Amino acid sequence: MTIVPRRRLYLTACSILLVALLLLVFISVSTYRNLDRERDAAKQTVHRQALTLINALEAGARAGMMMQMAGIDAIGNLVHEIGRSGDVNYLYLVDAAGVVVHHAIPSLEGTRALWRPEFNGLEDVRTRVRRLPDGIHVYEVAKPFTPFNRHLDATFSSGSGPAPGPPVHDHSRATVYLGMTLAAFEATRQADLQHAMIMGGIVMALGGGIIYFFIVIRSYYLLSRTLQETRDYTRQVIASMAHGVLSIDPHGRVVSWNQQALALLGIAPTSIDHTDLQTVFDFEETGIARTLDAGIPVLNREVRYHRNRADWLPLLLTVTPIQDEAGSRSGAVVVLRDMRAIKRLEERVRRAERLAAVGRLAAGVAHEIRNPLSSIRGFAYLLGRGRAKDTPEREYADVMVREIDRINHVVTDLLNFSRPMTLEPEPTNLFDLVDHVVSLVSADAKSHGIAIRIAIDPGIPRVSLDPNQITQALLNLMLNAVNAMETGGSVAIEACMVPGGQGVEIRVEDSGPGIDPDVQEKIFEPFYTSRERGTGLGLAIVRKIAENHDGGVEVESPPAGKASGTRFTLFLRNMEANP
Repeated sequence: MTIVPRRRLYLTACSILLVALLLLVFISVSTYRNLDRERDAAKQTVHRQALTLINALEAGARAGMMMQMAGIDAIGNLVHEIGRSGDVNYLYLVDAAGVVVHHAIPSLEGTRALWRPEFNGLEDVRTRVRRLPDGIHVYEVAKPFTPFNRHLDATFSSGSGPAPGPPVHDHSRATVYLGMTLAAFEATRQADLQHAMIMGGIVMALGGGIIYFFIVIRSYYLLSRTLQETRDYTRQVIASMAHGVLSIDPHGRVVSWNQQALALLGIAPTSIDHTDLQTVFDFEETGIARTLDAGIPVLNREVRYHRNRADWLPLLLTVTPIQDEAGSRSGAVVVLRDMRAIKRLEERVRRAERLAAVGRLAAGVAHEIRNPLSSIRGFAYLLGRGRAKDTPEREYADVMVREIDRINHVVTDLLNFSRPMTLEPEPTNLFDLVDHVVSLVSADAKSHGIAIRIAIDPGIPRVSLDPNQITQALLNLMLNAVNAMETGGSVAIEACMVPGGQGVEIRVEDSGPGIDPDVQEKIFEPFYTSRERGTGLGLAIVRKIAENHDGGVEVESPPAGKASGTRFTLFLRNMEANP
């Protein structure tokens, strides 16, 4: 699902809203103008009908002129006849005095007219819409009554006058009033109102659609944002896991991953997307194939992953299927756990068990050896003192004493190695401690032509450690460095704080021939030595002291960037800095 940005989403919605509003305005204006146009058209129609009737009345009056001259009032007859028309509500003539002289309803003749408009000329017309007592609306037209033009007026005025007969009214200054029924107008108006209501319904429906559209847009945005937040949270959870996590599709192609998985597998982020995981793991051997095919999970299976020919990695593999509530599978989740630390811990436990067994054996053997050694040394010393200095017997006795001392030293080292070391930490100046160790080996180094260099970080404060144990560990490393070089060379001892201030790091580096890579893992084992007169306990004791300080020791031969030499790095992690 593609997440549409909020700004782009609302820009589209606003564009649609603007178009809809313009459409609403257009429909509203069009409806309003249509209503006015229809109303005006209806009024114009009624107006023309009224004028047509008035003109017909005038024409009829002219046509009936002779009858009037003969004494017959034909205008009255015309008023009565026209008043009977279906569209005419009433028709009457009013003389100059305001008296109704002719009316479509004869009973109203002789009454006075209530509406007397002022005219600006003989052709002026006045109109109004009035409501009758019965509720009917009438369009009333008033116009000066001019049935005769000037020529006819002159002709009739020069005549002999009307013939004797019934009295004929004077219409020269009369006004004609015509009331047209507005039934057609009302029907048109009702139709327009119905049209307006329909259009209003359309407008309301359109407005409701716009509101619903905005509700849908907002709901879609909220849903998209919630989905995006859920995805981001899930991605952060997976990225924060200590183990490597991969998800694969049913065909074994990688869909998602975290950086820990890429680091363990040694694959670049640019090449992991949709990578076939079968090129990395054997699906049949690891059980991933059964997980994808039958949904059978693989729990805590150890595998050896070869990142290259020389580098392999112990991994703990867990594979679980991805399936919905209906049981439909869409892939699997692969969790990779780095087992190197656990393997090192297991090796450390095994080594501790071996050392414990050796220690128990050494303690018993050393006890049995030291007792007779003391007696032998005493007798050898007495025998030597009973002979002159230059005699062979005295020389043999001195050699026996030195060799017995050497055996006693080996036994002492063996006993020290076998016993648990009790840590007695105290605030120690590291520079003074290193300087003391250098003073112990300086004579031996000078005799071999070896230069010793000291580089202690001046910012290191007094640290809490067991000075006796650290002195012994550094002395063993320094003696090994001096013994590694026959004549000439250099030894450097450096110290600095571990990043974070949780301990110190001490490095002892020599310029000797180095250590064969094949034996670098064995040099810390008890009794392993490459020197003819070595005991094989020096580095084993160094490791034990480092571990007793909750640290460790590492060897690098040759050091990075150099062709020869050896560097031992002593980590002391459990120390507390003291001002």
